[in-house]
Amino acid sequence: LALEPCSAGAVVTNPNTGEVLACVSYPGYDNNRLSNVMDRPYYVQLSMGMSRTFYNRATQEKTAPGSTYKMLSSVASLTEGVINGNSYISCSGVFDKITPSPKCWIYPSAHGSLNVVGALQHSCNDFFYEVGYRLGQDSNGNYDSDTGLEKLAKYAKMFGFDQTSGIEIPESQPQISDFDSVRSAIGQGTNNYTVSQINRYVTAVANRGTVYSLSLIDKTTDSNGKLIKDYTPEVVNQMDEISSSTWDLVHNGMESMVKSSSTFAGMDISMGGKTGTAQYSKIHADNVLFVGYAPADSPEISIAVRIANGYASTYAAEIGRDITKVYFNPESADELLQGYASSLGPAGAGD
Repeated sequence: LALEPCSAGAVVTNPNTGEVLACVSYPGYDNNRLSNVMDRPYYVQLSMGMSRTFYNRATQEKTAPGSTYKMLSSVASLTEGVINGNSYISCSGVFDKITPSPKCWIYPSAHGSLNVVGALQHSCNDFFYEVGYRLGQDSNGNYDSDTGLEKLAKYAKMFGFDQTSGIEIPESQPQISDFDSVRSAIGQGTNNYTVSQINRYVTAVANRGTVYSLSLIDKTTDSNGKLIKDYTPEVVNQMDEISSSTWDLVHNGMESMVKSSSTFAGMDISMGGKTGTAQYSKIHADNVLFVGYAPADSPEISIAVRIANGYASTYAAEIGRDITKVYFNPESADELLQGYASSLGPAGAGD
């Protein structure tokens, strides 16, 4: 029907190997009706419908990553030395060092003084506006956006955001932001990525710095079972320059976010996660995202979810939560499928 929201994409990966466990584009279709004897009316319905069912939302649709990008900004600012784990930045609700002055999502309220763990937990925009500003300052304190963008781009490339994820189906080219380091630090600017690319990024966060070329395929064999090709994912970057203490801070922030969110209340599995809301149009609802990994102490899965025009990041987080539940307890799928869709509400908006 092409209503908003009508579509979503999700990718789940093993962060220890780079193997893709699930890649989903919604709305889906029954491919059995398109094999052998073609169901022509069904094909016409799918190909001509306004929901664009054949368009893979997981690998082809690009949007800004929103606040899910804040782990990258954290790694960049900690490694470049513009903040440390004991740095506190005050959020007043408005960042007035540039004009026009961007606001924190909590405005007209404010978060007060936060360190990087608290900033990730509460998704404070003001904190990361300041991070983007500091990355753009020279030794005399003069700010230049291009300088900040160069530093953010350096770390975006480390995380693989300058190339496709390696997944063996058509995938759109990523775009690293080249406009406004202050807004780019919160995942806006001109940052533009697919869910598969965002998944590879959070996979590297989960495993503390190993960037894989993701793979959907395990192997190909002939009709006798003889191996033709093994598709073991390759390591494309090992982020050895990032300290263990930096990863600790980032993980603490993501795990604090999950622990403080009612969405994840009662979870038997510990998780790290981050929500995101990506603005792109005044006449459409925001795109909403969730990235995460579980279990927190020894990740077995890394997750990226995006709902186009999904209103509030809580809805993407609910999907991430339920993916985790089903992965670690497959029997819970029956219970989840008997539930009801969430009613639209303001929870999680803006972060």
